[in-house]
Amino acid sequence: MKPLLLIVALLATAAPAQTPPVQTPPALTPTGEAIMARMKAIPQDRSVEGVEAYTPTETVAGAARPHSIPRASPRSVGIDPFAIEKAQAWADQQQSFALLIARNGKLVHERYADGFTPENRYVTASMHKAVVALAYGIAVADGKISLDDPLGKHLTEYAAHPMGKITIRQLLDMTSGLQPAPAAPGDPEAGFMALMFAPDIRLASQRYVQAVPPGTTFGYANVSTQLAGMALEAAIGERYSGWLSRRLWAPMGAGDAAVWMDRENGNPHYFCCLLATPRDWLRVGELMRNDGIVGRTRVLPEGWVRTITSPSAKNPNFGMNIWRGSPHDPQRGYGLGVALKVPAKAPFARDDVYYVDGAGGQRVYVVPSEGLTIIRIGKPAAAWDDSALVNLVLEGIKK
Repeated sequence: MKPLLLIVALLATAAPAQTPPVQTPPALTPTGEAIMARMKAIPQDRSVEGVEAYTPTETVAGAARPHSIPRASPRSVGIDPFAIEKAQAWADQQQSFALLIARNGKLVHERYADGFTPENRYVTASMHKAVVALAYGIAVADGKISLDDPLGKHLTEYAAHPMGKITIRQLLDMTSGLQPAPAAPGDPEAGFMALMFAPDIRLASQRYVQAVPPGTTFGYANVSTQLAGMALEAAIGERYSGWLSRRLWAPMGAGDAAVWMDRENGNPHYFCCLLATPRDWLRVGELMRNDGIVGRTRVLPEGWVRTITSPSAKNPNFGMNIWRGSPHDPQRGYGLGVALKVPAKAPFARDDVYYVDGAGGQRVYVVPSEGLTIIRIGKPAAAWDDSALVNLVLEGIKK
């Protein structure tokens, strides 16, 4: 069985299974043809930086004047500059496009690979999931939706369906128990292929089945966040892109971003592909580090960041679409049939690290005890070591 976690950066090598040579492959339906064409349009060697291939999109308008980020030297905020350079050297080995490091709200390091600038936006895969989790705090505080609401309350197609009993909390903490329905080998309308590339991912989401009872087992699944996002849009009663701009992205002081759609005026990909700059991902990390406050303005409800970064019942290394560094897991897994493992060879040097995970080493690391936020965006790194970059920076901070 293929992993449920879609690694966007490796799509070109994750071709669907082939039918046995003695059989004649079934003719593709128009939807299947559209899925295959869209998949092939993603450039194999530019899946992160090739934002032009991810169409159509809807703009998430930022602030009229994005907030400036104060700057300081590493030494002035208590970081040995040599530690920063070691971290940069390691990031360079991983073919990074951008590395940003901030301490106590001040940007102490910002470096881009040749050919890239602060204005470049990237496709950072599942990092969008964390933004959905942040957005939920606003909608919950507004009384639009509750973490304990069943999915069927907000999506009518699930009102009388067993999946409709899955709660929003179970979608966000990845205990929905959903897996793709059985399908013929090579069927592009099955599983993650359809969820990623179908012209109607709302329909594609319905091709999942209850593999285990909800709330019983951790199982990272893109469909969980997709369903949570669709329920969110239904609850707020307006387009996600406009609401996100007005309630989170612009108040955060970010620049313009974009969400990847399945079609014009269709459904956003909530589980992936928010096109944004490294500086705006730094703003996301800083928003979390400061408990939802930007400057003197509270953007998120008090305590919401603690809610989504606290350990969930079925996985102490996962909250709600946010990963946790402690307890140490040297081979972090995604559960429920997912073969992929991400190493953290050494324990994180602080026990309060949490992070936003995008496939192939796209990361927002936050270390509240040290006032640190670290952003890495780059080529998908198959041998990414989650604790290495953070620990290299922390080596430069004396306890």
